[in-house]
Amino acid sequence: MVSPSKYWQMQILPIGENVQLKKYKEISVAKEFFKIQFSHLTSQPTLSTEENKQVQTVLWEIFRSKDDIHQRALAGLCLRCYVSHRILITCKTIPHIYNVSAENLFRYTDLLRFVLNDDGKTLVIVDSEGKNQHILNHHDGTTRPIPKGRGFFSVDILQRFNPNLGSKESLDNWTTRLTRQNQEIKSFLWEFGLATPSDWGLLCKSVPRSLSGLLLTEDYEIVKAFQTVYQRDRLKTRQKGRCSEPTPSQLQEMLHLLQQINITFSPQQLIYHLKRIAEILRQDWLYRKTGSTKTVPTEVYDNSTNDYFENPELPYYTDREPEDIELEKLQEICNNLFEKMLYQIIAEVIQQRIEDLQKSRGYKNFAQRFQEGLRFYYQENKSLSEIGKLWQIEWSKARRIFQLENFLEIVQYRTEEIFLEKLLQSVNKYQSTRISHEPDYLKNLAAEIRGFAYEKTFKEAKAELVTSKRQIKNSLFARLIRLYLNN
Repeated sequence: MVSPSKYWQMQILPIGENVQLKKYKEISVAKEFFKIQFSHLTSQPTLSTEENKQVQTVLWEIFRSKDDIHQRALAGLCLRCYVSHRILITCKTIPHIYNVSAENLFRYTDLLRFVLNDDGKTLVIVDSEGKNQHILNHHDGTTRPIPKGRGFFSVDILQRFNPNLGSKESLDNWTTRLTRQNQEIKSFLWEFGLATPSDWGLLCKSVPRSLSGLLLTEDYEIVKAFQTVYQRDRLKTRQKGRCSEPTPSQLQEMLHLLQQINITFSPQQLIYHLKRIAEILRQDWLYRKTGSTKTVPTEVYDNSTNDYFENPELPYYTDREPEDIELEKLQEICNNLFEKMLYQIIAEVIQQRIEDLQKSRGYKNFAQRFQEGLRFYYQENKSLSEIGKLWQIEWSKARRIFQLENFLEIVQYRTEEIFLEKLLQSVNKYQSTRISHEPDYLKNLAAEIRGFAYEKTFKEAKAELVTSKRQIKNSLFARLIRLYLNN
């Protein structure tokens, strides 16, 4: 049961010296808007679960799709008020997750400055794609974008929430999850050595190149054997949450793989080396995240049993899902490969277009001027009409010479095709095994590649073909064309 007042009362900073002190602000414009939209609910002391869900759906639809920009901002303001309460509750729970008392390390109020940065004074909307926040001037209806990294966290939560996706995740759960995943909160926790991955979760990740001087060739083979066995089984069993210690049978299979390359250990020695490498990875992980390393041991020695056990002072951490780790590796390969492939294909298609023009009876004279025209269009920001005037031809003829939509589509098609081919050559043997055993894997991968390429450059590049002349073309596609022309 939820009070309707949560939609017009916003939790704000400062909370106060007394951490139990309630500090919220009533937003009058949000209250008036709520009364108009839900007059039958305003006087109720509480809303049922269904009523609350319906209110959120209506407000979200107005916030994201209604034509009246002022109405959109007011609907968003009501939702911002609502999520501020859940943000506060979530921050209160975080110290308990890590068994942090008020006298130890930090209090929940120390977290609020990262996520409770909304005071309700500003009307905010998001663009049509839901990616960027804009401040609305309610006097004249104009908007101005909020620079990246300076937006309201409450609006960021709403940007990424969609009640119509069929997911059972409520706005409350969504807010809780995004608050716990907030990068600034995670960085704050890492400063205390909290919320770090387990040894086994760290060993599932790619080994950074920066550690080449700290790890032996043998260490890389140990990690490779671990990942071959452990990640395969974790994916096969759909294991979730924290990575557990390898089973004896898994250790035996790893030892067998290492024996094939003349590396021989006992199971105890293998565990020792895995934990030693994991500690190096942890220190590197913390250094990259916080700029400093921690020396908190992951295990402590018990004199009574002459054995090691997990350090009880370390907090519980849920390791990333195996699918997420695989996706991270795929994204790393994609980012390294994509621009190189795109540049190469742009060069090939430009040369092919010049050859086609040379064979054309009507446009042969313009073959050697094609690159000049691309420079006019992508570097000097001239329109096809202006280029036609410079060349003393009609606009329609300039359009047929360039065929920019077709040019872009050919580059896109070839990029997707060759990129997928090169990507499959780059992924490891494990993914090759999946491709041969799972018929839908290659099809799904191809769909992901198309989506990746489209979002990476072709979506913006296609939009540039229909935007006004005054807008500078700055998509990755346009930048690589300029790079090719300048070379």
